[in-house]
Amino acid sequence: MPMSVPAVTTAAALSLGLVVTLGPPAAHAAVRLSPVALTVAGGVDPGSAAGRSLNLRPGWTAEVWANVPGARRLAWTPDGRLLVSTGAAGAIKLLTPAGGGRGPVVTTLADGLQHPQGLDVATRHGRHLVVAGDRNRILVWDYADGAATNQRAIVTGLPSGGHDRITPVVRGDQVFYNLGSLTNDDPVDRTGTTPERATIRRVGLDGTGDRTIATGVRNGSGLDLAPDGTLWASINQADNQPYPFRDDTGQYGQVVPAYVNENPVDQVARISYGTELGWPYCVPDTRGSKNLTDLGYVAQPLRNPDDSVLDCSIVDRTAVGLPAHSAPLGFAFTHGSALPRSLAGGALITAHGSWNRTPPREPYVVYSAWDQRKRTLTAPQPLVTGWQNPDGTRWGRSVDAVPGPDGALYVSDDAAGLIYRLAPAKR
Repeated sequence: MPMSVPAVTTAAALSLGLVVTLGPPAAHAAVRLSPVALTVAGGVDPGSAAGRSLNLRPGWTAEVWANVPGARRLAWTPDGRLLVSTGAAGAIKLLTPAGGGRGPVVTTLADGLQHPQGLDVATRHGRHLVVAGDRNRILVWDYADGAATNQRAIVTGLPSGGHDRITPVVRGDQVFYNLGSLTNDDPVDRTGTTPERATIRRVGLDGTGDRTIATGVRNGSGLDLAPDGTLWASINQADNQPYPFRDDTGQYGQVVPAYVNENPVDQVARISYGTELGWPYCVPDTRGSKNLTDLGYVAQPLRNPDDSVLDCSIVDRTAVGLPAHSAPLGFAFTHGSALPRSLAGGALITAHGSWNRTPPREPYVVYSAWDQRKRTLTAPQPLVTGWQNPDGTRWGRSVDAVPGPDGALYVSDDAAGLIYRLAPAKR
């Protein structure tokens, strides 16, 4: 049936509603966030968070826990310390909890790096390893007792620029990593570089066997392993996409603000060998979806008219759609963590917020439960908001959220240069 602009806008409004309710009415009725004043750990400068609140679930507490300028991605070490990458600052910081109401001791694990982003910690043959994405390479260190030694690169010479924020995740002796696009929606990223961009790749921990396993993944900057061992990604979709529906509005192929503001939705998808997610030839299609899960695709009018370049009907489906222009960066499954049972069987998704949407899409952390029977993630529910003011300005921007060994949630903020400790209600 032809679809008019109002109908598309209504479907897209479900995306906007996710920022506030993050799920269909029946699912989100019991999930309410309310302001919780931020306390400050001893010896920590709250900076722009002074006097602020975050919106949390009932009973949760919020603390400004550490100062880490440019704080980006997070990973816990086996000895209970938190690693924090700092991007342009070129360092990986090591946060050692101090107790007694004080903030952690902050030291430098590694510095002189290019632009460290994603982190993972692995154990192989009784040896602990730190793995980091560093602009156009992947680095590995041996780790013990708060020190990193024997730095080596297992991948070098990757194309840089654009979306070059690499996130590695280790499974056994393999490292999976993203290689984001240089452009917004130019097919040259799929043909003009070696290796191909807008992909997910795999390499051995020893640096052998580097290869592409998934294509058409514009910027899969969040990667982690599900309870069943499969690989999943959170993906930043393109901006300013043309209206893709051949309907009676006459707007096919035009950049329509009402459509652009809510489309295409950002994605969460399962990644396996041979996965194709369509970019830049196909965009997620939210028509008829009440909760933005299990989405198919529609052909992008300028890059793929009439499905002539890529048949969008055979593109691997998007498991979960996120509000358009959310910029999901952090992605962490919670199985096996010390979080409350209600949060210990799914994934944390952390959004940085939009850079060019009007009004801006706010930063947030959501939780998407794992459906064990269907082996998939479900519509996300709100967990943390509050970094954006009513006028659209921001005092902070969330980047990553990971469970701590103490049962709290730790969140990084690169704009405020802070790490927050969010603790659930006592059981």
